[in-house]
Amino acid sequence: MKMAKRYIEKNLKKKQLSELLNVLKDKSDSFSILRYYEGHLSKNEFDQMQEAFLNVIMDEHRKRKDEYKNNIAGYKEEMDRLFHFDDENQALEYFDELLNQALDVQQSCQYCEFEGFDKEALAIPTGVVFKREITRVTPTTMGPVFEVLTFPIDYFELITNSMKKLFSFYPVFGSRFEDLCCYKDGEVIFAICSHEGYAVMYDDFLLNI
Repeated sequence: MKMAKRYIEKNLKKKQLSELLNVLKDKSDSFSILRYYEGHLSKNEFDQMQEAFLNVIMDEHRKRKDEYKNNIAGYKEEMDRLFHFDDENQALEYFDELLNQALDVQQSCQYCEFEGFDKEALAIPTGVVFKREITRVTPTTMGPVFEVLTFPIDYFELITNSMKKLFSFYPVFGSRFEDLCCYKDGEVIFAICSHEGYAVMYDDFLLNI
């Protein structure tokens, strides 16, 4: 079960960054990096990406309504305080508006934006094991199209040796990646959102950062 979110909003560098990365390497078993993607997609890849994004949107909508109706973790009280809902129907109408906004974002992406590109080969060293995914959902961001590369932790320093600050690009594989994310047993324990200038963590081992 995940612990409560905790945030880093300081753009760590030098000794502090090195100490954080050493802890992350020790605590994680895999990690990922990403870049905004504007390259080639097959129709099948595009359809799978869109379906996965739609499933996340619908799951979030169902979760939001359930947490409100059952006041899970005080969600109903918090929403009523923030938006001054008169009754449950008013709250559900608001959630439907959020759903429609998310669906507009999902449907705004069209296959014609990707079919005209040639496939790009990243300069990843021979023998490096990794998983590639095209997605519109990351641990910190939803909406844009991302290319995400996930590696075993053995390759951590291949990426982090190029990090100068916590919220920065990583000039690797002939491109620019960002938003390091670390995992343990398939669960996110640390994730960066560079463009917003924060990192989120899910474990007490980073409380002293």
